[in-house]
Amino acid sequence: MIGRELHWRIQDHDVVVRIEEANGKGVLRVNDRTVPFTVREEHSSGGWIEIDGRNHQFFVSRTANNVAVWIDGHTYVLERIEKGRLLEAASAEHGSGEIRALMPGKVLRVDVKVGDTVAEHQTVVIMESMKMETSLTTTRAGKVAAVHCKPGQTVDMGEILAVIQS
Repeated sequence: MIGRELHWRIQDHDVVVRIEEANGKGVLRVNDRTVPFTVREEHSSGGWIEIDGRNHQFFVSRTANNVAVWIDGHTYVLERIEKGRLLEAASAEHGSGEIRALMPGKVLRVDVKVGDTVAEHQTVVIMESMKMETSLTTTRAGKVAAVHCKPGQTVDMGEILAVIQS
């Protein structure tokens, strides 16, 4: 059995996640909740997992300090917190400025163009996946350096859709 402990920040909440797993079967412990699981299929961007007797497709997109997980129509963005660091320092750090697709889907709307000035948390792209709309927002204020998508375009999970420079 392999066990590991991860420290994450999810929507301003600090969460300790413990994963114990062997041969595709394991237990996920989040705070006081325990979730048994079985990995049915896994590949670099996601796979299928069984939880409570039901199969769920999931997708994962990773950047330096963030992980976005899409499962059952919900997207969870997790920010890695290094053990022992002050939370304020971790939350003050921002990503690379790349706006990436959190799941495979279709671009519905692009709200910026190259040269635009954007505020932190401003919506840049709205996309649809499995009939659910998701707004992709900036992690920092800056200037739009590149836009790599257009409405109607189908994109893969993790694909860079726009780049924001400080």
